[in-house]
Amino acid sequence: MSTAWRELYRAALLELRPEELRPRIDEAEKAIQERIVELRLEDSNSEEARELEDALRGLRVLAATECQASRAPVSGAAPRQAAS
Repeated sequence: MSTAWRELYRAALLELRPEELRPRIDEAEKAIQERIVELRLEDSNSEEARELEDALRGLRVLAATECQASRAPVSGAAPRQAAS
């Protein structure tokens, strides 16, 4: 059983540096997708397949919340208005 995806997933979840989060998420997603393909080729309906799907959902939530938050304006800053 390949466990490399688990290490990459864990690294993404534990990444504290905003500038490194997106690359970690991308790397983990790639490894998870590759493992999903391997399991399909093996025609395996295993617990690992469910773990992979859960991990993908977790990474997508992390990306949607944390990666978007890092692009948002600093709290208390006035939003920029377009010139008329």
